[in-house]
Amino acid sequence: MKKIFLLGVLVSSLLFMPTSHAEVKTYTGVGEYMIGERDTLEIAKQGAKEKAMRNALEQAGVLVMSRSRTEDLELVEDVITSRTGAVLQVREVVYERSDLIVKAIVKVDIDPEDLNRRLQNSDGNSPKNIPPPPVNQDNENLYMSNRKVEEANNLMSAGSFDNVLNLLTEAVNLDSNNAAVYEKFGWFYKTKNDYANAIKNYDKAIKLDPNNGAAFNGRGECYQALGDKEKARADFIQAKNITTAREKIRAARKLCDEEKFNEATPLASDSLALNPKNAWAWSTFGNIYNGERDFEKSIFYYQKALELNPKIGEAYNGLGHAYMQLEKYDKAITYFSKALEFSPFHANALTYRSRGECYKARGDIKKSQEDFVKAKQLGWEN
Repeated sequence: MKKIFLLGVLVSSLLFMPTSHAEVKTYTGVGEYMIGERDTLEIAKQGAKEKAMRNALEQAGVLVMSRSRTEDLELVEDVITSRTGAVLQVREVVYERSDLIVKAIVKVDIDPEDLNRRLQNSDGNSPKNIPPPPVNQDNENLYMSNRKVEEANNLMSAGSFDNVLNLLTEAVNLDSNNAAVYEKFGWFYKTKNDYANAIKNYDKAIKLDPNNGAAFNGRGECYQALGDKEKARADFIQAKNITTAREKIRAARKLCDEEKFNEATPLASDSLALNPKNAWAWSTFGNIYNGERDFEKSIFYYQKALELNPKIGEAYNGLGHAYMQLEKYDKAITYFSKALEFSPFHANALTYRSRGECYKARGDIKKSQEDFVKAKQLGWEN
């Protein structure tokens, strides 16, 4: 069940002023981002949107460097300024979600001729910085850390290692708790046959994220190279279990979206058996029992999910729904409010409508009407 939760149309003639003879073209770009264990949905939206904008730029034949919020490329909510001084305007953004994949579809106004002319005439000077909008600093740091990790990953995949350590050091300075950084450090040292340092970094990645299959696999390869077959085999098995569990839970969630709860249950059970530390597997079981109206069981599974990852908005939303059905309205309101706080994907019409119904049942007509108004603004028809 895909959820479209934001459609923004932004117009700014001051930021983008083509000449009278210039031909401005609109390009549509699409980008996807997979939600990780530590990713908030704000981060997922950011990542999907940036990839979509790059896709639109590629269609216009413009090469944009992979770094953002640096001297070379300033990325600010809805405006990208290239180092040549050209400004590209986003006209429309639509976000969709299917399971753990976030998709962004953007429409961008670009004047290819003007842009090419600016590129040719560029004197190398950096553009004047545009101050970014207020952001959650933790989210921002993790997002930027992931971007550095992505750059390092691309370099290593291409067989280029010269700047990898610098990029990973920048990434860890941005967020020292980002498991992906240490997994890439491990990969780097493994390629240099420095297995002691590789294992040390893989250990750190696994401690931070027990669901990091790549770290288990990389560490297993190190143990194998060192002749420790028993430890290598254990890590390879765990890596395979994590990957298989993730595939099964995605299939289970798709079946939940189709309300095929009986078919989803064995897949979710298999996933939990393979990897009991996957918070999304526990949350999926909560979805199954909510769908089957076994609300006491759904509460148990959602709470288990939040013990493993307290930022899963879906679990808060599910708890709100369960407690509302049990007529425990105070608890329902608390969890719906948490869902709106932690997950923009659940800042939608149904969540506001449901919380409004809880306020109404509790006799708080003013707050009830406020939520009903928000629900209507977001597309609630009834």
